[in-house]
Amino acid sequence: MHTEHGLTDAQQKAFEQNRADFAELKKQMRGFAETANSRLDASDLRRDLNPNHCLLCSCSEFRGAPGESCTCGHEMTSHDGYY
Repeated sequence: MHTEHGLTDAQQKAFEQNRADFAELKKQMRGFAETANSRLDASDLRRDLNPNHCLLCSCSEFRGAPGESCTCGHEMTSHDGYY
C-alpha cells in the first residue's frame, strides 16, 4: 500500500526509524560535546569566547565549508555547536 507521498508502508516505516536513530545520535553528540567541554574547562582551557572551537585540538573556530574538514584537519562535527 502507498501513502499520500507515494511511499509504501515499509518505506515510510524505514524513514520513521531513520528519524528516530538520527534524533538519538544528535542527543548523544550533544552529550559528548558537553563532556568534552567539561574536560577542557577542568583543565583550565576556557573556550567560552568562541562557541565553535574544536573539541579535539586547540583550534579556536571552524574554518572550512560544510562537508569539508577544518584547517585543523578535524571535521565540522568535531567543533562545538555543529551537531
